[in-house]
Amino acid sequence: MPRFSFRLDVRDPPEQVIGAMVDFSERRPEIWPNLTARLFRVHSLSSRGADVTEGTALPRVDVWERVTYEWTDSVVRGVLTDGRIFRPGGTFELRVESHGDGSRIIQDYDRQSRTLLGRCLGAIFQLSGGAPIKRTFRQVYGLPG
Repeated sequence: MPRFSFRLDVRDPPEQVIGAMVDFSERRPEIWPNLTARLFRVHSLSSRGADVTEGTALPRVDVWERVTYEWTDSVVRGVLTDGRIFRPGGTFELRVESHGDGSRIIQDYDRQSRTLLGRCLGAIFQLSGGAPIKRTFRQVYGLPG
């Protein structure tokens, strides 16, 4: 736990959606408002993969993960290799396809909690269908609430 999936239709074309997902420049924490700049570190980067540490500073605790990313023109996949609240081996996969004048994002998320905080946040993600993560995607791609 948590394990969930969601779909989100956005106005941006697939290449722009994927571009934001795999922008590992110093701008990443600006693009993704849930990321805290001081927790972001790129360990390695290639044209189709990255090894990064990223996370969110919550009150009194930094929630971070080290993730190995791989991507194509339509899929971004991440495997957790270390983290504060979730166990290594957890995954997420984002598929992007053309939909009308924009794109459809389909996300599958599968993690195993390692701590009490992980179980609590995991339960929120699970019960809400990933609402906090979906809300971040809505912000990134300029959609209302």
